[in-house]
Amino acid sequence: MSIKSKKILASDDFFTEKVRLEAEFIDFEKKILEANEHLVNIEESLQKMLALSEENQTVYFLQRVKKLHVAFHTLRHHKGYNKEDFDPIYHVLNKIVNEDKIEFLDSALKNRIAKVARTLSVSEDKPSRSKQEDLSGKDVFTSFVLEGTHFLVPKLPHRILKNIPAFKSKMMIKKKVVPLFPGPGFVLSEDSPKENKKKVLVLKLDSTREEGFYFDRLEEDWAISKESILSLLKEEKTNGKIMGKIRRKGIHYHLIRVGGK
Repeated sequence: MSIKSKKILASDDFFTEKVRLEAEFIDFEKKILEANEHLVNIEESLQKMLALSEENQTVYFLQRVKKLHVAFHTLRHHKGYNKEDFDPIYHVLNKIVNEDKIEFLDSALKNRIAKVARTLSVSEDKPSRSKQEDLSGKDVFTSFVLEGTHFLVPKLPHRILKNIPAFKSKMMIKKKVVPLFPGPGFVLSEDSPKENKKKVLVLKLDSTREEGFYFDRLEEDWAISKESILSLLKEEKTNGKIMGKIRRKGIHYHLIRVGGK
């Protein structure tokens, strides 16, 4: 091969890499800009939680928010994006639970609990515009736990049945057959002792169809955009009802397909 031919090939290779490099930079820039928006939102939430804790003089929550603040800035400073780097944040978040809201009520406020309860009731009946806007473009899911495994189903009109033998494949409700998830073989079989009973979340799919899901406890609802679901979902092929799993706060949630096999 002549020197001229080698130089032409080298030139082609060089500019091929240049095009590839440019594409990588464009993609990298997009991800950085998206990440910056997330960082700003995280910082705003932390500052609001900090201000609320200080304003209400609740040392219990103030200490936890400060730990979150330190963990977040450590993560940001070290630019650590491995699972271990996020675990301290999730550890603190998991300690902040709804049941501890009473910590916000100091001795001067405890005699106003009834008034606060009425205010909260009105707020729940008439959501503010900002809350409605927060949910725009997002899908809402019901989260539940069964035998230590976390699941997600679309939030639909539902009812809860108690003391249902586990784990049946179906049940009769008002002369209608209602399929049950996860069915036999999840942990127990249909031959298991009758005293092993669970609660069942029955979703109304439409005017004629319902579907039931065994659960031990319900968790807080999720609101997440379809784009986020697609980016976070890892497909699973072990069960036709499971679309995949999503990792959040260090926990894997299995997304269930409703209304089909």
